[in-house]
Amino acid sequence: MTPAKAPRRKLSSAARFWVLMGAALIAGLVLGFSQAFFFPEGASPSPALVGAGLLIGFAILLLGTWWWWVRADEAAREAHKWAWYWGGSIGMTLGLIGLVMLSLYAPDAPLPAGASYADALLTGAFGLLFLMMLGYGVAWAAWWISRRR
Repeated sequence: MTPAKAPRRKLSSAARFWVLMGAALIAGLVLGFSQAFFFPEGASPSPALVGAGLLIGFAILLLGTWWWWVRADEAAREAHKWAWYWGGSIGMTLGLIGLVMLSLYAPDAPLPAGASYADALLTGAFGLLFLMMLGYGVAWAAWWISRRR
């Protein structure tokens, strides 16, 4: 007679989300530390290797996100959709206002010493993304808090 197997507990939607985020963090740390290990100071990997690594990493993240999304309950999905639409849109609007103001009132501002135009472009892009994610986080928290009553 074989022993009875304990029923498998399903992870909650929040637990699956944090498992996915933890896996993405670990993958990023492994990639970052491996670059420091395999490419000593002054050396850098080829653009093809970097592009392939980014493409593979984002594909894995996209698959993980899909895995989480199809298992999330309706309330979690609605919270994320609402937060991304409203919070992300407001954050993007604030960032674009800042970029327009910079282009109108400081078009010839010098770059900091040692900075390139690529640095300025990446700073603007990541600044805009940061504001979108900040707006998303605030809207997501507001969505859940408003339904706690």
